[in-house]
Amino acid sequence: MFKKKNILVIGDIMLDKYSHGSVSRISPEAPVPIVDIKKTIFKPGGASNVAQNLSSLGMNVTLIGITGDDPELRELIKVMRHTSIKFDPVKDISIRTTLKSRIIGNDQHLMRLDHEDKNKSNMHDSLLKKAIRYAKTSDLIVLSDYDKGVVKPIASEIINFASQNKTKVVIDPKGSDYAMYEHAFLVKPNEYEFETIVGKPKNMKDMIRKGKELKKSLNINALLLTLGKSGMMLFDKNNVITFPTSQKEVYDVTGAGDTVISVVAASLSSNKTLKKSCELANIAAGLSIQHLGTVSISKSDIQNAIRK
Repeated sequence: MFKKKNILVIGDIMLDKYSHGSVSRISPEAPVPIVDIKKTIFKPGGASNVAQNLSSLGMNVTLIGITGDDPELRELIKVMRHTSIKFDPVKDISIRTTLKSRIIGNDQHLMRLDHEDKNKSNMHDSLLKKAIRYAKTSDLIVLSDYDKGVVKPIASEIINFASQNKTKVVIDPKGSDYAMYEHAFLVKPNEYEFETIVGKPKNMKDMIRKGKELKKSLNINALLLTLGKSGMMLFDKNNVITFPTSQKEVYDVTGAGDTVISVVAASLSSNKTLKKSCELANIAAGLSIQHLGTVSISKSDIQNAIRK
């Protein structure tokens, strides 16, 4: 399905922590549930989850970004030892590695606690040098931007370098300004992210108009808009192609966007068409939302779903 290609992932590196427990009573101190924690699981998050998804799809993956030099980084390194990912972060001792702690009670997501130092690192020059070095031998580059301050300061330089080397750059965006994404190959906002940039569409016709305008203003080859239960919409050249969702039941959307950008990247680097890449990504997203928390969808998972 996919050829083994060299993919460079640059982005906001995170550690996801899932604390699972049971709830049988309300706290006498406040009207909140008491969760008796039974097990704790750590998983790669953010750009790290994108890298893991790509690794599960058979890609040679290099992951870079800016992290702290702390217990969270060491835990992430431990988690990623079970993958084939080359993990080479720029360590900044002045910041914390982003940690997202989720509390799960009776299989219900009750709360998320975030520990992060957004926009506090000044080590982008070191990251850019590392990115350019790895980009020279990469077949495709993924910018996984969670708006924590890692991607935006260097996005333009990376896109320009990639363009000179005829390397596609696909972007999972965040924030209220996409100017630094100009001239990328593909940008993939979800509905909320899209509306943050262009405003809330009045109807489907207005959404299509706004999508075409955003694509044109960024001078990109394609805009891929993910719409949750409503599937996806691809703005490609002068065409608009819709992909209805393959799943009616949504259990947890955590990491679904990471799944989409990963499958698109693996497929495009394997020389599949943009339309086919989006079809496969839509199938994979439908599989991912059936699971609690982030999950890596493999080639065999997608192949089995196609056969059904």
